[in-house]
Amino acid sequence: MFSGFKAGAGQDIAFVPGLQRCRWRRFLIRTRAMTIMKASFLSAVLVLLAILAAPMGESAAQTDGAGECEQLVSATDLAYGNGDLAGTARFAATLFSRCQIADEDWARLSFRYAAALSHAGRKEEALGVLGRCITRQPKAALCYSGKAAVLSRLGRQEEAGQARMLAQTLGALPREGGGTPSGKAVPPPSAQPGPAGMPAPRAETQAGRSRGEGAVKAGTGFFIDDRGHLVTNAHVVSGCGRLETAGKAPLKLIGVDGGVDLAVLQMSAPPAANGKLRLDPPLRVGEDVLAFGFPLPGLLSSEGNVTVGILSATRGVADDPHVLQMTAPVQSGNSGGPLLDGAGNVIGVVVSKLDAANVLRQTGDLPQNVNFAIKASELALFLDRLKIPYGRATATVRQNTADLAEAATKMSVQIICSGR
Repeated sequence: MFSGFKAGAGQDIAFVPGLQRCRWRRFLIRTRAMTIMKASFLSAVLVLLAILAAPMGESAAQTDGAGECEQLVSATDLAYGNGDLAGTARFAATLFSRCQIADEDWARLSFRYAAALSHAGRKEEALGVLGRCITRQPKAALCYSGKAAVLSRLGRQEEAGQARMLAQTLGALPREGGGTPSGKAVPPPSAQPGPAGMPAPRAETQAGRSRGEGAVKAGTGFFIDDRGHLVTNAHVVSGCGRLETAGKAPLKLIGVDGGVDLAVLQMSAPPAANGKLRLDPPLRVGEDVLAFGFPLPGLLSSEGNVTVGILSATRGVADDPHVLQMTAPVQSGNSGGPLLDGAGNVIGVVVSKLDAANVLRQTGDLPQNVNFAIKASELALFLDRLKIPYGRATATVRQNTADLAEAATKMSVQIICSGR
């Protein structure tokens, strides 16, 4: 009995695990089936929603796309105009990735996008933007102008000079491109063709008689520190075998950038005075300005000449942001001279004037007092790259013209270039 009980008990014990395994299998089968059904239902719902949403999404894109692109163009231009280069880069990146940009906007927006990228240290990306600009608009001078500036900041001066020459040929840059590292002179912009209605401006370097090994030319420079560093235009020193002041003091070439048309020289003797750069507050159109230089040497006074006018625009030809436009008259030999504000601060480096005779031939209209100077902010960037310290302007009190002229005279010298 006990053995039967044991046997029965053994059978019960053997049966129960088998029953549990069967029930567990049925539970798993039902659970998997329900999971598959739920997944199928969820997929069907998602597909249905996607089908219903697709036309709505396309319609919204068609309705809002054009408006969004117009807003991005306006936002990019506004940010650039306000000096917000980080915002310019952000808006332009979205604009170029999402929108079909009109031909008339392409060069301007590419130039501004590239300028913002270059300012942020993303110079290779900036070159990519400008390369696409040139591909899309091969005759847009602004694309080459921007490329010249970025290449110059990368130290690729030979390529910068070539891009700059192309930009000048198309009339975008109001500066002569003679200051390439190879030392090869280029024809003055007034001798190069420009687009209709946009004659290239003419750099104001005075060429003189032959002397010794080569031609003599003259320009102007001004001191920026007490160690004898002075600034002038790259085209003033291009192709020079010997550089000296009108007083025969030798000048040493420290650095040159043909892309922005700037050069730094050094005189061994300390200067009588030096200029301070105004980097802020921002310039305002209509401010009084004073230009100083040594125009038309041998014809006008060897003491230098002062001219006065107003700041007529904060950008140059083709909206070039690197230069100022002013009404203060300049002549051959003024290149490299200081442009001062009403408090005697340096706001620019005189570089050129619009070729009035060329404009008259092309348009029948004679422009008056359309002259240009490289911005002090551009000069500061150049000096920073050369690690040359400079003084920042602090003066805010307006001075009379006679005092401004005296200050300009003390900080400036005539530069004589001769030989090869």
